[in-house]
Amino acid sequence: MRKRGIIVFLCMMLVSLSLVGCLSKTDEAKEPAKEEKTTEEETAKADAKTLLAFLYEGKKGTIQNVTGMTGADTTTYLEESLFERKMKDYPGDDWRLVVDGSTYTAEEIIKEYSRISIKSLQNVTYSVEKVKITNDTAEVTAKIDPIALKSVANAITMARSQIFGDINTSKVVLDSQNKDMKAINNLLNFKLYSIIYGDQNYPIDTVGEEKEITFTMTKEGDHYRVTKDTLDDIVGDSGEVEYTKKGSSTEDKLKDNNLNKSDF
Repeated sequence: MRKRGIIVFLCMMLVSLSLVGCLSKTDEAKEPAKEEKTTEEETAKADAKTLLAFLYEGKKGTIQNVTGMTGADTTTYLEESLFERKMKDYPGDDWRLVVDGSTYTAEEIIKEYSRISIKSLQNVTYSVEKVKITNDTAEVTAKIDPIALKSVANAITMARSQIFGDINTSKVVLDSQNKDMKAINNLLNFKLYSIIYGDQNYPIDTVGEEKEITFTMTKEGDHYRVTKDTLDDIVGDSGEVEYTKKGSSTEDKLKDNNLNKSDF
């Protein structure tokens, strides 16, 4: 009898322990998973990537969180800002470029140049390297493969030679009825830029070597934002006075596909 009582007691203990184990597991299953908190550095880095993806890839994403403007409005701002800076060299409304009887105003030339110039940024590759947080300010360090400005100048010179041959700039100035040779020459270059990288859709040359750029973002709500001045600064930093080191350039491609006056 005693043995039987001991066996029954042990069985009851085992059942009790089993129930306790099951209840414990049930309680653990009900306990909500702890959310991993995003650090300020991670937030700022994500916002910096959103900004550069917009500028250099054309990805709108959540750009409004970073610029305070929609993607379309941010693009419009960048184009108009560049336009206004270039138009300062052409005060008044009598600036025009006359080529073979066709007249192009400074306003329409520079407006088209500004549009294509901002779009050309999408040839730049980038990476966000690090972010340093101080109070509500994030200092972002990024690396980009910038636009090769000397190669761009060479492509314009090549296109100019192909379209106009040995034409002298003074003839264009005379036809345009303006004595400022430098200003008219620049208008011609802006127009050729738009033909090469807009109408003809050649990809703009980049250097082929990375350079470091830095910019700041300020915490506003849940995100880090940039000012309009910072946007302009990044655009300005996106070029380098260098030739491309990547081999075949736009100038080389133009040699294989001559432009002519019908392309102007």
